[in-house]
Amino acid sequence: MKKMAVLLVLLVLIGGMLYSTLSKKEETQTGAETTANKTMTRKEIEPKTEQETQRVEIGVQEGKKAPDFTLETLDGKTMHLSDLRGKIVILNIWATWCPPCREEIPDMVKFYRAYKEKNVEILAVNLTETESSVPNVKRFAQGMNMQFPVLLDRKSHVADMYQVTIVPTSFIIDADGIIRQHVMGPMTYSTMEKFIENIKQK
Repeated sequence: MKKMAVLLVLLVLIGGMLYSTLSKKEETQTGAETTANKTMTRKEIEPKTEQETQRVEIGVQEGKKAPDFTLETLDGKTMHLSDLRGKIVILNIWATWCPPCREEIPDMVKFYRAYKEKNVEILAVNLTETESSVPNVKRFAQGMNMQFPVLLDRKSHVADMYQVTIVPTSFIIDADGIIRQHVMGPMTYSTMEKFIENIKQK
């Protein structure tokens, strides 16, 4: 009986020592994590290198990597979204027959003039499958003085890929290819400026 009591006392003492050691270790780890969290900068959180960007999930929601695509431009060239990595991109999906699209285009033209030298690009993806003809799209773009690239989505592949249900729809994509804003409906000069400046400040 005496041996059993001694054994129990020893077990309790060993258990207490183990608990104390583990608790201290856990506190140290928690403290280190808290310190790390406090000192973590936005630069460390946001993807900045190509390797880090590749680890971000591809999708059309804000915070995801914009799906890449290849389309023909109005002047017969081929363009990839990924060609513009390093620039902030306004990806705008539109059609000539869409009144809200017509409404926002003058502001986009004005915005492009002001920001094209500031590492910002506009890609106007036309829903060509819904248009009467490509020449009509070309006449419209020339008449509206759309100097930014106009891409022809002949089979609505990009519209489907980006899950577009209304036009115009725009995606503001940062220099790392990450979607930062999803906008349904027309934008004004001031809203475009606000979106771009917000990205540049991060």
